[in-house]
Amino acid sequence: MEILTPKQKIVLQAIKSYYSEHGIMPTIREIKDEAGSLGLKLKSIRSFFNYLNELEDKGYIQRTSEDRGIKLRGITKKIFVDVPILGLANAGAASIYADEYFEGFLKVSKSIVGSRDVFAIQISGNSMNKAKVNNKTIKNSDFVLIERTQNYSYGDKVLVIIDGLATVKTYRIFDEENIVLAPESTEKKHKPIFLTKEDNFVINGKVIDVLKMR
Repeated sequence: MEILTPKQKIVLQAIKSYYSEHGIMPTIREIKDEAGSLGLKLKSIRSFFNYLNELEDKGYIQRTSEDRGIKLRGITKKIFVDVPILGLANAGAASIYADEYFEGFLKVSKSIVGSRDVFAIQISGNSMNKAKVNNKTIKNSDFVLIERTQNYSYGDKVLVIIDGLATVKTYRIFDEENIVLAPESTEKKHKPIFLTKEDNFVINGKVIDVLKMR
């Protein structure tokens, strides 16, 4: 393959970064946004079409009619895995029934999932919009990755089923027999949920990452 210019390298890295995080190829505008975050700030969309043509001419990508028009060349190993989507969880009061209804798959970077038992749920509500996991906030309509585990600590963001209803909150210990599921929100209407050992609840796992659907 031919040597790339510094700007061509940034565009190629933007494509790879987006693909690694989302499991799909970026659109031209998404390439522009990703490249901007890497330091290549250009106003013209046409410039990025030119960069894609140059990357294809040099053998780094292939333009196709599938997969959003781009295919990376030279990728031989699997860099993402299919994570099942198991419905919604409320970031508010526990008001969405937790039926673990299978809704399809998300393609997620293998570096995020590793060997862990993970599933995805979509967030409904804003009671956790100030909470951060891997420096990403948990906002309405985001997908969160849940690791099935009973190993969670004070401050972890957890998926909890209360009387058959699902919610995501911050786990805190109140005393030896009671816990608190705390919101982290810009909206003051959201209140903590106090649980005792006599309540009907189960902690299904903890949030390990947040996926933003641009």
